[in-house]
Amino acid sequence: MIKEAEARKEFDLGGIVPWGRRYDEYADYFAFADMPPEGPVLDVGGGPASFAAEAAERGLNVVACDPIYAASGEAIRQRFEATRNDMMAGLRVAQYRFNWKRYGSPERIEKIRREALELFLADFEACGRERYVPASLPALPFGNDAFQTALCSHLLFLYGDDLDAAFHVSAALELARVAREVRIFPLVNLDGRPSSHLPAVMDALEAAGLFPELVRVPFEFQRGATRMLRIRKE
Repeated sequence: MIKEAEARKEFDLGGIVPWGRRYDEYADYFAFADMPPEGPVLDVGGGPASFAAEAAERGLNVVACDPIYAASGEAIRQRFEATRNDMMAGLRVAQYRFNWKRYGSPERIEKIRREALELFLADFEACGRERYVPASLPALPFGNDAFQTALCSHLLFLYGDDLDAAFHVSAALELARVAREVRIFPLVNLDGRPSSHLPAVMDALEAAGLFPELVRVPFEFQRGATRMLRIRKE
């Protein structure tokens, strides 16, 4: 059996990295068939995802926030390229830990990530701060219930070795402050193990009078990562 420390080395990313996703992936991460997103929607920590751009084409009102948006488009592209080698190496070494039914191969994933990057960069240059706000958890520059829905993809829980339990608790409560409903996916670490921070987050949300639940979604890439955390206020 591969030890946890050895498993983590399969993805030696050196921290949180920009690796954006597309709209159809978000639709499955967050079970849009169950909840077509209604505006306004906040995408938190999506980096160079094309979700906001593609959502706008569908008539949705989406704002994205991430500290990387303080950088120029070219700088974001350079960070993506710097990430690419380590991410692809990890995907190839750890292929046994993934369900490849959707993507087929690491090369196919890279192609989709580059599509997302190009769509993002075009929209980022066109819309700037109107759609892309440089901000980070656990303190967001938005009012209470400013959004109907907040989505957080591949940040919380995934980077559990970089972000501790206290951060996760503060971040989840902050997301619930700025949105009527919150959806977070996935709930496993980069090593594919269920996040050790999830119980503390669930307890803190319930103590705050919120209603967290684990909901199955129509997506599985990391094996066993088939649920999102949904947080409601009533």
